[in-house]
Amino acid sequence: MNSNFNTTKEMMLRLTRIESKLARGFEELGVNINTDRDWLSVDDAARVVYVSTLGRSIMVTLADMAQRGATHVGDIYDIVHRGDVVGTLVFNPPFQNT
Repeated sequence: MNSNFNTTKEMMLRLTRIESKLARGFEELGVNINTDRDWLSVDDAARVVYVSTLGRSIMVTLADMAQRGATHVGDIYDIVHRGDVVGTLVFNPPFQNT
């Protein structure tokens, strides 16, 4: 009985690690895998990006900025989280058509 529990527990731990690696891999490719589509908004005129979480990759941030109206390629945007500027980002979308 105990060996079945250990086998099941080990399988769940391995599946969790695989899921984490897949999620991170997709994020690094710029694929937003989160279901919250309103996590980011852009004030393009002021060159400010408002984010509700800091747990996203730069690639996803850049891709979502392009989808949300950022247009100033090569310019710096402030990143604002909970009212504070937490960083800056040069807007160079990862999948820009040239």
